Amino acid sequence: MSADESRCSGSGEVDCSAVLADVWLFIDGECDEASRQRVQRHLDDCSPCLTEFGIEEQVKSLLSRKCGGERAPEGLHERLVMTIQRTVIEYTEQADGSPTD
Repeated sequence: MSADESRCSGSGEVDCSAVLADVWLFIDGECDEASRQRVQRHLDDCSPCLTEFGIEEQVKSLLSRKCGGERAPEGLHERLVMTIQRTVIEYTEQADGSPTD
């Protein structure tokens, strides 16, 4: 967004960059109610931000369609847990001065 578009083309009460920083939270439904209303009001009034929001929403949708159904290989969770536990044990033994292995 250019310097000319840094302010809302609508009411001007909210800086566009502040709104666009929250757009991903807004799209994901992860912002609180006050933030959601602020972003929605701004998008309703500001055509440059609405255009930017529309592009980001399309990218998010595309990523969800193309990458959303992939799952980690079977057993990955168990292997990660075992590796983390082994690392914690080794770290603890080193910190205590106990021999490893």
